[in-house]
Amino acid sequence: MQANSLRALITCEVTTEFLASLKERNIQYELCGWGQNGMTLSDSELVAKAQNCEIVIVEIEELNRKVLESLPNLKFVGVSRGTPVNVDLGFCDQQKIPVVHTPGRNADSVADYCLAMMLDLSRKLTSSSRHLSNEGWLFDGKLPYLEFRGREIGNLVIGLYGFGQIGVRVAQRLINGFGATVYYFDPFVESSSYATKVSSLEELFEISDIVSLHAPVVSGTENSVDRALLKKLGPEGILISSARAKLVVEEDLYQALKTREIASAAIDVFWSEPIEKTDKWLGLPNVICTPHIAGASLDVVSNHCETILNGIDKWLSSNNTVKGPA
Repeated sequence: MQANSLRALITCEVTTEFLASLKERNIQYELCGWGQNGMTLSDSELVAKAQNCEIVIVEIEELNRKVLESLPNLKFVGVSRGTPVNVDLGFCDQQKIPVVHTPGRNADSVADYCLAMMLDLSRKLTSSSRHLSNEGWLFDGKLPYLEFRGREIGNLVIGLYGFGQIGVRVAQRLINGFGATVYYFDPFVESSSYATKVSSLEELFEISDIVSLHAPVVSGTENSVDRALLKKLGPEGILISSARAKLVVEEDLYQALKTREIASAAIDVFWSEPIEKTDKWLGLPNVICTPHIAGASLDVVSNHCETILNGIDKWLSSNNTVKGPA
Protein backbone atom coordinates (compact mmCIF):
# COMPACT_ATOMS: atom_id res chain seq x y z
CA MET A 1 0.00 0.00 0.00
CA GLN A 2 1.27 3.51 -0.82
CA ALA A 3 2.50 5.75 1.96
CA ASN A 4 -0.20 8.02 3.42
CA SER A 5 -2.95 6.17 1.59
CA LEU A 6 -6.28 5.30 3.17
CA ARG A 7 -8.12 1.98 3.06
CA ALA A 8 -11.77 1.48 2.24
CA LEU A 9 -14.10 -1.50 2.37
CA ILE A 10 -17.02 -1.21 -0.06
CA THR A 11 -20.01 -3.58 0.09
CA CYS A 12 -22.51 -1.62 -2.02
CA GLU A 13 -22.80 -1.25 -5.77
CA VAL A 14 -20.44 1.37 -7.18
CA THR A 15 -19.43 2.70 -10.57
CA THR A 16 -16.03 2.41 -12.21
CA GLU A 17 -15.90 6.21 -12.16
CA PHE A 18 -16.32 6.19 -8.38
CA LEU A 19 -13.48 3.69 -7.97
CA ALA A 20 -11.25 5.77 -10.23
CA SER A 21 -12.04 8.83 -8.08
CA LEU A 22 -10.99 6.94 -4.95
CA LYS A 23 -7.67 6.08 -6.55
CA GLU A 24 -7.16 9.75 -7.45
CA ARG A 25 -7.58 10.51 -3.75
CA ASN A 26 -5.02 7.87 -2.77
CA ILE A 27 -7.68 5.59 -1.28
CA GLN A 28 -7.12 1.85 -1.69
CA TYR A 29 -10.26 -0.25 -1.66
CA GLU A 30 -11.62 -3.77 -1.43
CA LEU A 31 -14.96 -4.74 -2.96
CA CYS A 32 -17.04 -7.51 -1.39
CA GLY A 33 -20.42 -8.27 0.18
CA TRP A 34 -23.97 -7.77 -0.98
CA GLY A 35 -23.37 -5.13 -3.65
CA GLN A 36 -20.80 -7.29 -5.41
CA ASN A 37 -22.18 -10.81 -5.24
CA GLY A 38 -25.58 -10.65 -3.51
CA MET A 39 -24.17 -12.27 -0.35
CA THR A 40 -24.48 -10.14 2.79
CA LEU A 41 -21.42 -10.19 5.06
CA SER A 42 -22.00 -11.40 8.60
CA ASP A 43 -20.86 -9.22 11.50
CA SER A 44 -17.70 -11.28 11.95
CA GLU A 45 -16.92 -11.23 8.22
CA LEU A 46 -17.45 -7.48 8.11
CA VAL A 47 -15.13 -6.92 11.07
CA ALA A 48 -12.44 -9.13 9.56
CA LYS A 49 -12.60 -7.37 6.19
CA ALA A 50 -12.74 -3.83 7.59
CA GLN A 51 -10.34 -4.29 10.50
CA ASN A 52 -7.69 -1.94 9.13
CA CYS A 53 -9.95 0.39 7.15
CA GLU A 54 -10.53 4.08 7.77
CA ILE A 55 -13.52 4.10 5.39
CA VAL A 56 -16.43 1.66 5.23
CA ILE A 57 -19.22 2.04 2.67
CA VAL A 58 -22.25 -0.25 2.99
CA GLU A 59 -25.82 -0.70 1.84
CA ILE A 60 -27.24 -3.87 3.40
CA GLU A 61 -24.53 -4.87 5.87
CA GLU A 62 -25.08 -3.85 9.50
CA LEU A 63 -22.75 -1.43 11.24
CA ASN A 64 -24.12 -2.03 14.73
CA ARG A 65 -22.34 -1.07 17.94
CA LYS A 66 -20.59 -4.42 18.26
CA VAL A 67 -19.17 -4.14 14.75
CA LEU A 68 -18.21 -0.49 15.12
CA GLU A 69 -16.45 -1.10 18.43
CA SER A 70 -14.32 -3.70 16.64
CA LEU A 71 -13.07 -1.26 13.97
CA PRO A 72 -10.43 0.89 15.72
CA ASN A 73 -9.29 2.70 12.58
CA LEU A 74 -12.73 3.67 11.31
CA LYS A 75 -13.01 7.39 10.49
CA PHE A 76 -15.76 7.63 7.84
CA VAL A 77 -18.97 5.73 7.07
CA GLY A 78 -20.89 5.86 3.80
CA VAL A 79 -24.36 4.35 3.46
CA SER A 80 -25.96 4.01 0.04
CA ARG A 81 -29.51 4.19 1.41
CA GLY A 82 -32.11 6.89 1.83
CA THR A 83 -31.96 6.46 5.61
CA PRO A 84 -29.00 4.85 7.44
CA VAL A 85 -31.13 2.41 9.44
CA ASN A 86 -28.35 -0.19 9.44
CA VAL A 87 -25.86 2.05 11.27
CA ASP A 88 -25.63 2.83 14.99
CA LEU A 89 -25.72 6.60 14.59
CA GLY A 90 -25.44 7.22 18.32
CA PHE A 91 -22.12 5.41 18.52
CA CYS A 92 -20.79 7.18 15.42
CA ASP A 93 -21.80 10.53 16.91
CA GLN A 94 -20.03 9.71 20.17
CA GLN A 95 -16.87 8.77 18.30
CA LYS A 96 -17.18 11.73 15.91
CA ILE A 97 -17.31 9.43 12.89
CA PRO A 98 -19.18 11.17 10.06
CA VAL A 99 -21.96 9.14 8.46
CA VAL A 100 -22.94 10.14 4.92
CA HIS A 101 -26.12 8.57 3.57
CA THR A 102 -27.89 9.17 0.28
CA PRO A 103 -31.39 10.60 0.61
CA GLY A 104 -32.92 11.20 -2.76
CA ARG A 105 -30.60 8.79 -4.61
CA ASN A 106 -33.65 7.06 -6.12
CA ALA A 107 -36.11 9.97 -5.94
CA ASP A 108 -36.25 10.44 -9.72
CA SER A 109 -36.54 6.71 -10.28
CA VAL A 110 -39.50 6.37 -7.88
CA ALA A 111 -41.14 9.51 -9.30
CA ASP A 112 -40.88 8.04 -12.81
CA TYR A 113 -42.44 4.80 -11.56
CA CYS A 114 -45.36 6.66 -9.98
CA LEU A 115 -46.05 8.58 -13.19
CA ALA A 116 -45.85 5.36 -15.19
CA MET A 117 -48.41 3.69 -12.91
CA MET A 118 -50.71 6.71 -13.00
CA LEU A 119 -50.68 6.64 -16.78
CA ASP A 120 -51.07 2.88 -16.96
CA LEU A 121 -54.02 2.68 -14.58
CA SER A 122 -55.82 5.80 -15.74
CA ARG A 123 -55.60 4.62 -19.36
CA LYS A 124 -56.18 0.92 -18.48
CA LEU A 125 -53.10 -0.16 -20.43
CA THR A 126 -52.13 -3.28 -18.47
CA SER A 127 -55.79 -4.18 -18.13
CA SER A 128 -56.29 -4.08 -21.90
CA SER A 129 -53.07 -6.03 -22.50
CA ARG A 130 -54.19 -8.77 -20.10
CA HIS A 131 -57.56 -8.93 -21.86
CA LEU A 132 -55.93 -9.24 -25.28
CA SER A 133 -53.69 -12.07 -24.05
CA ASN A 134 -56.43 -13.95 -22.22
CA GLU A 135 -59.64 -13.24 -24.15
CA GLY A 136 -58.73 -11.86 -27.56
CA TRP A 137 -59.60 -8.60 -29.29
CA LEU A 138 -63.31 -8.06 -28.55
CA PHE A 139 -64.75 -7.41 -25.10
CA ASP A 140 -68.09 -9.24 -24.78
CA GLY A 141 -68.59 -8.68 -28.50
CA LYS A 142 -67.83 -4.97 -28.25
CA LEU A 143 -64.86 -3.07 -29.57
CA PRO A 144 -62.06 -2.70 -26.98
CA TYR A 145 -62.04 1.02 -27.79
CA LEU A 146 -65.32 1.34 -25.87
CA GLU A 147 -64.34 -0.78 -22.85
CA PHE A 148 -60.83 0.50 -22.24
CA ARG A 149 -61.30 4.23 -22.61
CA GLY A 150 -59.46 5.94 -19.79
CA ARG A 151 -58.87 9.39 -18.44
CA GLU A 152 -56.20 11.94 -19.36
CA ILE A 153 -53.80 12.83 -16.55
CA GLY A 154 -54.05 16.54 -17.31
CA ASN A 155 -57.75 16.50 -16.42
CA LEU A 156 -57.32 14.69 -13.12
CA VAL A 157 -56.71 15.78 -9.54
CA ILE A 158 -53.68 14.06 -8.04
CA GLY A 159 -53.16 13.84 -4.28
CA LEU A 160 -49.74 13.22 -2.73
CA TYR A 161 -49.57 11.84 0.80
CA GLY A 162 -46.13 13.09 1.86
CA PHE A 163 -44.18 15.81 0.10
CA GLY A 164 -40.50 15.03 0.49
CA GLN A 165 -37.97 14.64 -2.30
CA ILE A 166 -40.02 12.04 -4.17
CA GLY A 167 -43.35 13.80 -3.71
CA VAL A 168 -41.92 17.04 -5.04
CA ARG A 169 -40.52 15.32 -8.12
CA VAL A 170 -43.86 13.65 -8.80
CA ALA A 171 -45.57 17.04 -8.56
CA GLN A 172 -43.02 18.65 -10.89
CA ARG A 173 -43.62 15.99 -13.54
CA LEU A 174 -47.39 16.27 -13.23
CA ILE A 175 -47.44 20.08 -13.43
CA ASN A 176 -44.76 20.62 -16.06
CA GLY A 177 -45.51 17.58 -18.19
CA PHE A 178 -49.27 17.21 -18.00
CA GLY A 179 -50.77 20.33 -16.47
CA ALA A 180 -52.51 18.27 -13.81
CA THR A 181 -53.96 19.69 -10.60
CA VAL A 182 -51.88 18.54 -7.62
CA TYR A 183 -52.60 18.64 -3.88
CA TYR A 184 -50.53 17.31 -1.02
CA PHE A 185 -50.85 16.53 2.67
CA ASP A 186 -47.68 16.83 4.74
CA PRO A 187 -47.68 18.58 8.14
CA PHE A 188 -43.97 19.36 7.79
CA VAL A 189 -44.15 21.21 4.46
CA GLU A 190 -45.84 24.60 4.57
CA SER A 191 -46.13 25.44 0.90
CA SER A 192 -44.94 24.58 -2.61
CA SER A 193 -45.01 26.16 -6.04
CA TYR A 194 -45.91 22.76 -7.52
CA ALA A 195 -48.89 21.72 -5.39
CA THR A 196 -51.52 23.07 -3.02
CA LYS A 197 -51.51 21.96 0.60
CA VAL A 198 -54.66 20.53 2.19
CA SER A 199 -55.36 20.46 5.90
CA SER A 200 -56.09 16.76 6.38
CA LEU A 201 -55.62 13.31 4.90
CA GLU A 202 -59.38 12.96 4.68
CA GLU A 203 -59.61 16.05 2.50
CA LEU A 204 -56.82 14.76 0.24
CA PHE A 205 -58.63 11.49 -0.45
CA GLU A 206 -61.98 13.26 -0.83
CA ILE A 207 -60.83 15.61 -3.60
CA SER A 208 -58.38 13.37 -5.49
CA ASP A 209 -58.83 11.08 -8.48
CA ILE A 210 -55.45 9.47 -7.83
CA VAL A 211 -53.55 9.32 -4.53
CA SER A 212 -49.85 8.46 -4.45
CA LEU A 213 -48.23 7.54 -1.13
CA HIS A 214 -44.91 9.14 -0.16
CA ALA A 215 -44.97 9.39 3.63
CA PRO A 216 -42.61 7.59 6.04
CA VAL A 217 -43.96 5.02 8.49
CA VAL A 218 -43.99 6.56 11.96
CA SER A 219 -46.42 6.32 14.86
CA GLY A 220 -48.79 8.83 13.28
CA THR A 221 -48.79 7.36 9.77
CA GLU A 222 -48.76 3.59 10.23
CA ASN A 223 -52.08 2.09 9.08
CA SER A 224 -53.36 5.59 8.36
CA VAL A 225 -54.84 4.57 5.00
CA ASP A 226 -57.85 2.51 6.05
CA ARG A 227 -61.20 1.45 4.58
CA ALA A 228 -62.94 4.70 5.52
CA LEU A 229 -60.26 6.75 3.77
CA LEU A 230 -60.32 4.57 0.68
CA LYS A 231 -64.09 4.99 0.40
CA LYS A 232 -63.50 8.74 0.13
CA LEU A 233 -61.31 8.09 -2.91
CA GLY A 234 -64.35 6.53 -4.56
CA PRO A 235 -65.13 3.93 -7.24
CA GLU A 236 -63.10 5.75 -9.91
CA GLY A 237 -60.16 6.34 -7.60
CA ILE A 238 -56.64 5.01 -8.07
CA LEU A 239 -54.02 4.35 -5.37
CA ILE A 240 -50.26 4.21 -6.00
CA SER A 241 -48.31 2.49 -3.20
CA SER A 242 -44.54 2.69 -3.64
CA ALA A 243 -43.42 4.08 -0.27
CA ARG A 244 -44.02 1.76 2.70
CA ALA A 245 -46.68 -0.95 2.82
CA LYS A 246 -47.48 -0.30 6.47
CA LEU A 247 -48.97 3.06 5.64
CA VAL A 248 -51.99 1.02 4.51
CA VAL A 249 -54.21 -1.45 6.34
CA GLU A 250 -53.66 -4.46 4.09
CA GLU A 251 -57.04 -6.14 4.39
CA ASP A 252 -58.86 -2.81 4.02
CA LEU A 253 -57.14 -2.13 0.70
CA TYR A 254 -57.72 -5.68 -0.49
CA GLN A 255 -61.44 -5.51 0.23
CA ALA A 256 -61.76 -2.01 -1.27
CA LEU A 257 -60.25 -3.31 -4.52
CA LYS A 258 -62.12 -6.60 -4.51
CA THR A 259 -65.48 -4.90 -4.04
CA ARG A 260 -64.56 -2.04 -6.41
CA GLU A 261 -64.88 0.64 -3.75
CA ILE A 262 -61.86 2.02 -5.57
CA ALA A 263 -61.07 1.37 -9.21
CA SER A 264 -57.49 0.14 -9.14
CA ALA A 265 -54.08 0.26 -7.51
CA ALA A 266 -50.39 -0.18 -8.20
CA ILE A 267 -48.49 -1.90 -5.39
CA ASP A 268 -44.69 -2.03 -5.32
CA VAL A 269 -44.22 -2.61 -1.57
CA PHE A 270 -45.81 -5.43 0.36
CA TRP A 271 -46.52 -6.16 4.00
CA SER A 272 -44.31 -9.23 3.87
CA GLU A 273 -41.66 -9.67 1.19
CA PRO A 274 -41.07 -11.54 -0.98
CA ILE A 275 -44.59 -12.58 -1.92
CA GLU A 276 -45.38 -15.97 -3.45
CA LYS A 277 -46.74 -16.37 -6.97
CA THR A 278 -49.95 -17.62 -5.34
CA ASP A 279 -50.34 -14.46 -3.25
CA LYS A 280 -53.87 -13.04 -3.11
CA TRP A 281 -52.71 -9.69 -4.52
CA LEU A 282 -51.74 -11.30 -7.80
CA GLY A 283 -55.29 -12.56 -8.26
CA LEU A 284 -56.93 -9.14 -8.42
CA PRO A 285 -57.49 -8.00 -12.03
CA ASN A 286 -57.52 -4.31 -11.08
CA VAL A 287 -54.10 -4.32 -9.42
CA ILE A 288 -50.62 -3.98 -10.91
CA CYS A 289 -48.06 -5.65 -8.64
CA THR A 290 -44.34 -5.06 -9.05
CA PRO A 291 -41.55 -6.62 -6.93
CA HIS A 292 -40.25 -3.56 -5.04
CA ILE A 293 -38.55 -2.06 -8.09
CA ALA A 294 -39.79 1.55 -8.08
CA GLY A 295 -36.32 2.75 -7.10
CA ALA A 296 -34.44 0.31 -9.32
CA SER A 297 -33.01 2.44 -12.10
CA LEU A 298 -29.47 2.17 -13.42
CA ASP A 299 -28.92 5.81 -12.46
CA VAL A 300 -29.40 5.18 -8.74
CA VAL A 301 -25.89 3.75 -8.32
CA SER A 302 -24.20 6.76 -9.89
CA ASN A 303 -26.39 9.04 -7.77
CA HIS A 304 -25.37 7.48 -4.47
CA CYS A 305 -21.73 7.31 -5.57
CA GLU A 306 -21.74 11.05 -6.24
CA THR A 307 -23.23 11.83 -2.83
CA ILE A 308 -20.78 9.59 -0.95
CA LEU A 309 -17.80 10.93 -2.88
CA ASN A 310 -18.82 14.48 -2.01
CA GLY A 311 -18.99 13.39 1.63
CA ILE A 312 -15.52 11.86 1.44
CA ASP A 313 -14.13 15.06 -0.09
CA LYS A 314 -15.68 17.16 2.66
CA TRP A 315 -14.26 14.84 5.30
CA LEU A 316 -10.79 14.83 3.71
CA SER A 317 -10.83 18.61 3.41
CA SER A 318 -11.85 19.14 7.03
CA ASN A 319 -9.12 16.79 8.25
CA ASN A 320 -6.42 17.53 5.67
CA THR A 321 -5.99 13.75 5.68
CA VAL A 322 -4.99 13.18 2.09
CA LYS A 323 -4.54 15.38 -0.93
CA GLY A 324 -7.49 15.48 -3.27
CA PRO A 325 -7.16 14.82 -6.98
CA ALA A 326 -4.74 17.00 -8.90
